[in-house]
Amino acid sequence: MPRYPRYVCENCATRAVTAEGRPLVFGNEGLSGGFIAQYADTGEPYDSHACWIDGIPCHADEHRFGGIVIEVLA
Repeated sequence: MPRYPRYVCENCATRAVTAEGRPLVFGNEGLSGGFIAQYADTGEPYDSHACWIDGIPCHADEHRFGGIVIEVLA
């Protein structure tokens, strides 16, 4: 994708974890968008966009037209 050249696939996105290895899930706050991140194991809020996939640092954010995009950091 030209707008998101380091976009990770959906399968890889499911492996997103914190620096400590806790699994994460990302989503939109509502129909109008907004970004939320939560610990997958407890549902508690995760107050960051930073995540790691297979040890690779990444950044999760709201996609331009809704949904979530995770990109590998340069």
